[in-house]
Parts: sequence; structure tokens; C-alpha cells
Amino acid sequence: MVPDNYVETIDKFNFLIRPYLDCLLSHPNDKINLTSDPVRITDCFSGCLNSSTKDQLKCDRFTLKIPYAQQILSWQVIFDASNLKEPPDFIFDAEDHDFHPPLADINSLVCWDWQNRESLVAVVTELLEHYQAYQLDRVNSNSTLHRHLRSLLAERPANMQLIVNRAERGLGTLNCLMKVAVDFSSIPTYLVSENPGRDGATLHVCIPYPESSSIQAQLYLSPSVENAFGGSSELRIPAFQSGMLMGDYFANVKGLLENQVRLISEGFEKRKDYIAAFINHLGKSVLEYDVQSFSKITLLWEWNDFFFTFTVELPLYFPMDQPTFILKSVYHNQHKRPYTEKYSDFPYSPRWSGNEMVKRASTFVLATIKDFQKASVNHSDK
Repeated sequence: MVPDNYVETIDKFNFLIRPYLDCLLSHPNDKINLTSDPVRITDCFSGCLNSSTKDQLKCDRFTLKIPYAQQILSWQVIFDASNLKEPPDFIFDAEDHDFHPPLADINSLVCWDWQNRESLVAVVTELLEHYQAYQLDRVNSNSTLHRHLRSLLAERPANMQLIVNRAERGLGTLNCLMKVAVDFSSIPTYLVSENPGRDGATLHVCIPYPESSSIQAQLYLSPSVENAFGGSSELRIPAFQSGMLMGDYFANVKGLLENQVRLISEGFEKRKDYIAAFINHLGKSVLEYDVQSFSKITLLWEWNDFFFTFTVELPLYFPMDQPTFILKSVYHNQHKRPYTEKYSDFPYSPRWSGNEMVKRASTFVLATIKDFQKASVNHSDK
């Protein structure tokens, strides 16, 4: 996500610095940012107080705000407008006063390419790798957090950010953000087409203090995946049980997501089979059906010279979730609309084949239509 006032921010900088910032701010990078929260630039100013060149008075230093493990890292980035072929200097958060990355080992700094617009991204990426190692050392200083981390690393999360905050005595809150590598490619295209962008899931775990048994977790889904799952309320992750290690919990959530994708993919194929069975058995009666999601089919039927429509609505998680039957009179209105009744309580098994379901639906209609006809007459507008 591109931050607000992006263009105005870029325009404040020296023209040689702008390409670095444009690349950093406008191009998503999983190695820097695991969430939709954008990297931001604040407190920009020029280090050249006296200069006859107008462009040298443009900003060449700023504070880089990096969303990291559900916290914000504030790193000062210092270019030299009088010598922009040299790499920038960095000043890190005061809270991380003992974070001293070995600059000689940071290849993107040692081999700084001032003509490559991706050079600043490369430096920030490498610095974050060293920052993760710095936080891992802090985690490993506590036996409980070390067990959590060891179990998590055994599950090999696609990407991970963690911060262990300091407390007055020892270590405080641990925030860990993990990319959950799940293959979403089998989700039907129509469910994700309205939300372009990368499909993804990120898990946040918060441990208030090392020995805490009250561990909180939250799952973040990309808009396309959330829409495919039927909304944020449709997927509830389990509570973090006392005594559970972070790796075990991560594996449980990953399994839950994989199962959800499987149910959606299978549901799509099952709905397609169900609609095909109706068309195969009763094709001449079909008025319309949904050719994209296969979630609905409507037929025109006649019983004793009484014409009515029969509609079947298939839910996202069909056949696990039961369909809805709708009968609608062609002749009678109620409140100026065709008289309609919905049914969701009828014999049903998700194990039935599509052909069996069509037979059962037809049997239900034959058993119900007489009462429906009477009701449509008795309750119609006079």
C-alpha cells in the first residue's frame, strides 16, 4: 500500500534521492513489510544549511517508519546532498542502543550502486535481516521464549518478524508476525477477481511476558482471501491454549487455512456438479443458472395447471452447508411481490451425489407444492 501524500513527500527530496524513495514506498516487498501498513517517511530536512544550489537545499535526510512485528521501527536515514554517490548513514531506535550491525558484512552498503534505484531497498532489507538476528539473540536469552522460537522455526514460516521489548526487569512483550505459506491458487477466480493484489495470510502472536499463559493471536488475510472465505467472520482461529508452543499453534492455523481453501475449491466443483445434474435431468425446465459461481439455479415447473418457479441457492461451503429451496408463485402476489416461501429444513446429506440430490429435491417439491399452492391463494394480496 502506498502511503498518503506520497507524491508530495517525494517532491521534497533531491532529484537523485527520489528514485530510491519511489522504489521503497511504491513497490511491495515481503522482506520489508508483511502487512498492508505502508512504510512511511517523516521528518525530512536538508543537511545543507548554506548552498548556492537550490536542489542541494532539497531534503536529503529523513526518518523511515517501518511497520515491523506490529510495532514501528524509526530509523534515521542520512544522505549527503553534496556527495550522493556515497551510501546513506543510519541511526537506529534509542531502545535498540546495542544494535550494531556489522556494516562491513552488509554487501549493499559496501557495494553501494548510486545509479540503481533499488539500492536503498537492498540496504534496508539487509539491515532488517541483521535486526532479526539481533532480536533472535534476545529471545534465546530466555529459556521459555527459546522453546517457542525453536518450535516455530521447525515449521519454517515463509517470513517472520519479531521484537522482544525490554521491561524494567528482564524481558517484556514479545510480538511475532509470521507469513503463513498457503497455496491459494485453487480458489475459484470469481472469488478473488474483485480484489487484485497478492493473496496472503499473516499470523500475529503476542506474548505479554515470557512466562505468561495469556497468549493472544490474530490472523490477517489479504482482501482477496478474506472475500473468498466469505468475510472475516467466517474464519475463527483457535485460542492459544496454555502450554502450547508457538510452532504448534502456527501449524494448527496453517492447517486450518489449507482446509478452508480445500473446502472452497471442493465446494465450487460440487456446486458445478449439482447444477449439471439439474440440467441433465430437467434441462427443459431451467430458466436460468449462475454460470460463474454455480450458486443458483431456477426452474419453471407446473403441477395440476399451477405454474411456479423452483430456485435452489447453494452456499459457499456446499455440500457441507445445506442448500436453500425457494418456491415462488407465478400467479399470486404478497405485498405487491410474487408469493414466495423459503425452505431450509428438509432431508439432506452432504454425501449424496448430485444426481441423488436432484431426485431428493424433486421429491421434496412434489410433497410440498399442494400446501404451497393453498398458501399462495390464502395469503395473496386481495
